[in-house]
Amino acid sequence: FLTDRSFESEINYNNPLGTGGRLAIGFAMLLRALWKGTHHAFQPSKLKAIVASKASQFTGYAQHDAQEFMAFLLDGLHEDLNRIQNKPYTETVDSDGRPDEVVAEEAWQRHKMRNDSFIVDLFQGQYKSKLVCPVCSKVSITFDPFLYLPVPLPQKQKVLTVYYFAKEPHKKPIKFLVSISKENSSAMEVLDSVAHSVRVKPENLRLAEVVKNHFHRVFLPSNSLDTVSPTDLLLCFEVLSPELAKERVVELQVQQRPQVPSGPVAKCAACQKKQLPEDEKLKRCTRCYRVGYCNVACQKTHWPDHKASCRPENIGFPFLISVPESRLTYARLAQLLEGYARYSVSVFQPPFQLGRMSPEQGLQPLHSDKLEPLAKSSCAAATSAPELGDGHRVSSLPQEPPLSPAVPELQPEMGDTTTVRSKVLTARSSLLSLDSGFSEHMESQGDSCCEKEPSYERALKPEAAIPGYQHTPDSLSARATQFYITKIDAANREQKLEDKGDTPLDLTDDCSLALVWQNNERLKEFVLVESKELECVEDPGSASEAARAGHFTLEQCLNLFTKPEVLAPEEAWYCPKCKQHREASKQLMLWRLPNVLIIQLKRFSFRSFIWRDKINDMVDFPVRSLDLSKFCIGRKGEQQLPMYDLYAVINHYGGMIGGHYTAYARLPNDKNSQRSDVGWRLFDDSTVTTVDESQVVTRYAYVLFYRRRNSPVERPLPGHPSDHRAERTPSAEAAASQVS
Repeated sequence: FLTDRSFESEINYNNPLGTGGRLAIGFAMLLRALWKGTHHAFQPSKLKAIVASKASQFTGYAQHDAQEFMAFLLDGLHEDLNRIQNKPYTETVDSDGRPDEVVAEEAWQRHKMRNDSFIVDLFQGQYKSKLVCPVCSKVSITFDPFLYLPVPLPQKQKVLTVYYFAKEPHKKPIKFLVSISKENSSAMEVLDSVAHSVRVKPENLRLAEVVKNHFHRVFLPSNSLDTVSPTDLLLCFEVLSPELAKERVVELQVQQRPQVPSGPVAKCAACQKKQLPEDEKLKRCTRCYRVGYCNVACQKTHWPDHKASCRPENIGFPFLISVPESRLTYARLAQLLEGYARYSVSVFQPPFQLGRMSPEQGLQPLHSDKLEPLAKSSCAAATSAPELGDGHRVSSLPQEPPLSPAVPELQPEMGDTTTVRSKVLTARSSLLSLDSGFSEHMESQGDSCCEKEPSYERALKPEAAIPGYQHTPDSLSARATQFYITKIDAANREQKLEDKGDTPLDLTDDCSLALVWQNNERLKEFVLVESKELECVEDPGSASEAARAGHFTLEQCLNLFTKPEVLAPEEAWYCPKCKQHREASKQLMLWRLPNVLIIQLKRFSFRSFIWRDKINDMVDFPVRSLDLSKFCIGRKGEQQLPMYDLYAVINHYGGMIGGHYTAYARLPNDKNSQRSDVGWRLFDDSTVTTVDESQVVTRYAYVLFYRRRNSPVERPLPGHPSDHRAERTPSAEAAASQVS
């Protein structure tokens, strides 16, 4: 259009919004120079001077935004080539309940009454704008033209590791990698992602963060995850819905802990005196078992510092269970707890040793001179340590092994010189196969296995005839020697649960449970327990999730462009019904698509009036066959699909302080945009090199240029001015003469 001088008959010398034809002629001269074939490179200084005379922001040699310059250049060319000499007054067309097709066509014709040029023919499309008042629900629909599409990029992503636990404990936990926005993210994003993967409803999932084997917080769906980092431990639990259970469902948090910490106490927590072989053994605090003291005096001295942290250490993962109220029996509870616990703790029950104390003996206070529990159940409620003797205050804690001498490594009652712990080392390999065998059994049996779960010690039975194994296969006695369950109420008071047979336990949602592993080696029967890496399976679909973070598609960007958003206060819309400015919901939808589609990837985000940030994430865009059918809601009667092929890309390297522009471009064939008359080239300052098509999609792409298939634009014939042109004014004649 510009190189064969067709445009000269289209120049509008009278348009006050144009440059009197100077920009159009200057651009035509640049194109002729580029296509003449006599220049290796060409400096467009004259064109720059014309632009700067009309737009002072482009004066000088500072760096400018390529998209802003391009938009100004195309708008200036449009005004210079506008076929409308005298623009009539028009008003915005509102739908007022009329069909979209009628309103859209009316709006387009009104636009063409003021704007009709070869630039409009090539580049301009039309979108539908829908505004909804949040107060009165007034809906306003208008149709507006666009020259290019400024599409937003999805927010920067972070990848969180989430372990999913099904409501049936025989199903292994699944490890998911979930990408969410770094800013303004919510727990709902994670719940939706996991729910989609495991095919459950998001409302039947609970998301929790775990710190040091404790539940740190349980998230509501609306809670922000901005402070959650990729290294934090997140657990997602499926819960039983009351609709499915047809009754009330009790949800309970469960923590795991050993009865006695595994490590010995080496020194007094108060006076720091080290334990020497000839000294009397240090005595443990009966609440947490984590610290020891020389005597009551040391205990009282240290209590103000210790009371805040006086709680047993947890092991393994905590978990959340959900049980119908009528089925909340001790047996069912114990089965669920053992089923979930085995994924994060290793448990081994040593052979029964003759001559050891019975469990009842082990639970008795050792001597009257041993330390009593220090405080009442609520640590914060105690201000001083209790005194000893008749009539003095005592703890309301259940009397588990009290402050007692640290457990020796070797007990003479064990019968031979091999220690229990050395036997554990020889059993480690069998323990691994035991856990996996138990898992396979559970998975093969499904829910029915919950009635007859093999216990750990039963699985060890084939190894040898171990003395002391007299458990009946289906009794709870085996489980009873491994752990017991305590209820922790809202005031942090603990109470050991009792097995009431088939009678449901009285547990409410405001309490939690502790699974206490009976690892006290002073007992007749005890277990050795320790944390292990969570036994889980990895979600195959998450394998590339980490790679996808910070890697988006053009389709995602277009989805964001057409997604409803709430206007900011400074952009509030005046509602004609409310007669007030409202922060309305606004949605843009594509109605009419142009022959040449320009898409700007909005890589520069405004954080303040003086600071902009650049998003360098990869956006994958199609070089061929960009199908916009799903995004274009108008002109459904068209036979040809809105299919586009890429022909140019503007790239930006660097950041806000400084950067560099390059371009990829090809010359598409006039009749078929899929073919190239000139193949892909890289334009980098004064250097032009041939490149392969596979090289044009990079993370530096900033502006994309697509041409629509099967819709060639008819060019005006040379020397045939449009019918609705006006005679030149004397000033316009002078301008035309000056341009020539």
